Amino acid sequence: MAGLLANCPAEVVLARGESDHLVSEEQLRELVPAPVTLSGLGHNAHLEDPAALFGLL
Repeated sequence: MAGLLANCPAEVVLARGESDHLVSEEQLRELVPAPVTLSGLGHNAHLEDPAALFGLL
């Protein structure tokens, strides 16, 4: 993942739901300086609340 991000010409935002038990904020912080944690959501935040992700696009 780090290699893909390093070669990506676009800005990348990594996000997780605060109740995500599969990916921690610390893991995302290893890849980007400011990961986003979405309040009240889990691992499938994009399905749980698609509108919560629109602001990140």
